Amino acid sequence: MNVLLVNPPSSSVFNTFGLSLPPIGLLYVAATLEQAGHSVVVRDLAADDGHLDDADIRRADVVGISADTTRANKALAVARRVSAAGRPVVMGGPHPQFMAADIFASGYVDYIVRGEGEFTFPNLLTALQNRDSVAAVKGLIIKDGRHQIETPAADPIDVETLPFPARHLVDLHRYRASMDGRPITPIVTSRGCPGACHFCSSSSFFGRGWRFRSAGSVLAELDEVYNRYGFRAVCFMDDNFTLAPPRVEQIAAGIIDRGYDLKWWNFSRVDTIVKNPAMVTKMAAAGSTTIYLGIESGNEDTLNSLGKNTTASDVTRAVDILRQNGIESYGSYIIGNLNETAADVESTIDLAVRLNTNIAQFTILTPYPGTQLYEEIKDRIFCRRWKFYDGLHIVFRHPLINRHYLQFLLIKAFVKFYRRSHEATQGFKQAAGRGKLTFRKLALCAWELFF
Repeated sequence: MNVLLVNPPSSSVFNTFGLSLPPIGLLYVAATLEQAGHSVVVRDLAADDGHLDDADIRRADVVGISADTTRANKALAVARRVSAAGRPVVMGGPHPQFMAADIFASGYVDYIVRGEGEFTFPNLLTALQNRDSVAAVKGLIIKDGRHQIETPAADPIDVETLPFPARHLVDLHRYRASMDGRPITPIVTSRGCPGACHFCSSSSFFGRGWRFRSAGSVLAELDEVYNRYGFRAVCFMDDNFTLAPPRVEQIAAGIIDRGYDLKWWNFSRVDTIVKNPAMVTKMAAAGSTTIYLGIESGNEDTLNSLGKNTTASDVTRAVDILRQNGIESYGSYIIGNLNETAADVESTIDLAVRLNTNIAQFTILTPYPGTQLYEEIKDRIFCRRWKFYDGLHIVFRHPLINRHYLQFLLIKAFVKFYRRSHEATQGFKQAAGRGKLTFRKLALCAWELFF
């Protein structure tokens, strides 16, 4: 069958600053569809000047659309065009799975994939080709008249058996994210998360079991990215790349043995860094440049409520270990947790300034569908315009802080952190300047922020 896969446009807030990467999840699905003998076209509307032609839709037998929460409405806008052309629509991603009733209510979507789609999607196409019952396909949500039916969950995928993402189906030169001037591309080496952070839907979507690829498999993909596509910088997009330190050390050793001139960044938990300083040293020797740490808060009661297994002293120690190894630290903070007062938020801002990480990202607590947080406070949510679920807007009535003041505190956090020194200001300009800024892009950015 001819399959069209579409990645909807992303928020102009992020595109303005050059934060564009290939849709690696969609490219995984494309790879298994090709492996099953289907003809696949990928259209990434989040890339610069992404455009979906009517001819692309007409040539397709089936159209798959990926959607997260912030892009749910844009995904439905694509689905409306596809449905009008008489093509069946398959939607995947966390938001459709957790908000299936709303998605089906649009009238534009025929099937929703639950969880990972690499094998569910090809199995659905086989059923459609053979005119079999799609209700027999595991991992689907389907609409039968007025009823919504969930088929049995698909078996967890053995990530070691997956083909590499079909990077050949997109123009990799269109993506502008970079590290130290080097174009960067994403790699995923594991799925699932054993953590229980109540603001994150990863464990609900992928499962609590952590499934990881062997060091040999990861190095084989690095070989392809380095030699076939010419990348000299990669980002490991796993929720926690360092969860198994011996595997990380094997990957680092493989990079060194190959003599690769490679820079890379990854996500890690604070406690993993603190417990494994030798691993960090080996990562640095292999080109690790930046590690993203989910610091979240300076309040230990808040950390416990978020499901974090760290203390304030752990955070300081982790940043020190990275600094000693010449690795930049990227600190992520969530403000406006349910038990926090305005004074607690001010303390978190002060912590960020005191830690003096190279980069800081501040976001407002956001109740994404599929999270424990969403279920806890859904009666307090006053905004269901999904584009505002980006961490930059408050969408629920906070029990202790006026929502307008909390929005002010977010701005204050960025200003106070990035005005702490000349070097910090220059670092922000360098990070924000990766994309070419134009008046049109800034105008779109302002529109996305406020409308």
